Amino acid sequence: MNGGPVEIKRALISVSDKGGLEELAAKLHSRKVEIISSGGTGKFLQERGIPFTPVEKVTGNPEAFGGRMKTLSFQISSALLFRRGHAEDEKQAKELKIQPIDLVVCNLYPFEATAKKSKDWDEIIENIDIGGPTMIRAAAKNYASVAVVTGPAQYGMVIRDLNETGGSIRPETRQKLALEAFRHTAEYDSLIALRMEREWGEEQRTISIAPRTGQPLRYGENPHQKSWVHPDPFQPGLAGAVPLQGKELSYNNLLDADAAWRSCGDIAALGVKGYPAAVSIIKHLSPCGLALGKTPLEALETAWAGDPVSSFGGILCFNAQVGEDVAKWLGTKFVEVVVAPSYTEEAKKVFAAKPNLRILELPPYTGADKSLMVRSISGGWVVQQEDEGVDAEFKPATGRPFPVEKADLARFGVMACKHLKSNAIGIFRATDKGYSMVGAGMGNPNRLVSMKQAVDKAHENGVKDLSDAVLVSDAFFPFPDNIGIAAAAGIRYIVQPGGSVKDKEVIAACNDSDIAMTFTGRRHFRH
Repeated sequence: MNGGPVEIKRALISVSDKGGLEELAAKLHSRKVEIISSGGTGKFLQERGIPFTPVEKVTGNPEAFGGRMKTLSFQISSALLFRRGHAEDEKQAKELKIQPIDLVVCNLYPFEATAKKSKDWDEIIENIDIGGPTMIRAAAKNYASVAVVTGPAQYGMVIRDLNETGGSIRPETRQKLALEAFRHTAEYDSLIALRMEREWGEEQRTISIAPRTGQPLRYGENPHQKSWVHPDPFQPGLAGAVPLQGKELSYNNLLDADAAWRSCGDIAALGVKGYPAAVSIIKHLSPCGLALGKTPLEALETAWAGDPVSSFGGILCFNAQVGEDVAKWLGTKFVEVVVAPSYTEEAKKVFAAKPNLRILELPPYTGADKSLMVRSISGGWVVQQEDEGVDAEFKPATGRPFPVEKADLARFGVMACKHLKSNAIGIFRATDKGYSMVGAGMGNPNRLVSMKQAVDKAHENGVKDLSDAVLVSDAFFPFPDNIGIAAAAGIRYIVQPGGSVKDKEVIAACNDSDIAMTFTGRRHFRH
């Protein structure tokens, strides 16, 4: 199917990006290749003394409708698509006076660049290319006989083939170019759909992950794995953030920084009166420290105290500007990444003494982008919306009422717990410094193990009296044995979704231990 080398006798050139075009066009002209062109590309060639055939001489029709109609035609498409060496196709081409086109050089209207910078929707729509993708796809489909070039980076490959073969393009080159052509048009169409979803407020269903956009990272989860990051072209965020200082970010750094950014933004969005500063400390995608405080420094101190051992080497996120006091406090601590909306100049000077520390500037996470969460599985991908659920209903389930004064702490606990890996148990406490997570168990197949870990971690962190703490579970308790562990630890307040067939037994166990329990009606698994 690949055929042999294809001699280039006629080429159609229609490009938006003129970079490198003069060298390629001059090479084609020197080999007596007829160049067909139109519009701005034709003007570019004319100004450089490179002769060309106007596309309207081939199509028999003038450019029309403000440039919307130029290359779309039976004549151009037929010249690209008819099968060389196929008796019936060759016969029809001769009857229809169709002359073959052997090379298409085409890159598309700059839709992405226009859609990023322009607020004029009519201008954005006009930068949706129609004729270009048609020519590219036609040439790529017929790669056995036609070469298709979609970007200046490929010009060198084509020139090399022309020089080394005496005017032809090799089959392996055409095959490679055809693959890149279909990647190019697939990405182009996905960007159009993605931008339209954002413009019209539609539920996002489109994901654009193209080879061109991938930026190599230091390595993947482990040093022997390659990895890339693909920024969303229309949604600024962590993927496109450039560190103010520090080593290159790795795959794990980005995942942990994203978890820190989202969890910090979620607890900050609760708007707990008197505690505007939020801090999240992440290790291996799970929070080991979460706190609200009066100032960023107080929130940091409280979050760090939630698990000082695990916080070592962690990823930190703040919802407010980081000042010199925070930078100095971290001076003796080892952390990998700090994320904040901004930093004072004094803070930057302090951080500069730790040149490997990555410092990222990023506005607080609000969930407004409604981005999709994508994970790969064997044979495909699973996609879901982010868990943006905020529990509004706290329904008392036990004889002992859940205190009104602990409502904000309960909300904080639920929001924090949804960022722990399931099965998740979190223990949360309020002090005069703010709200914080003092113990957590997560990622266990058995909820009992998570319950024991959460209690043990709280005790390890010096919180022996848990009678004023709130325990939050990300899902229902399947058995009342969990309540026994909580009661033995002195827990008196529990928040959970409810919905188990054993709810009555769990409620009875709470009543027997004088525990106040409330149901939220919403589960927050995070696998």
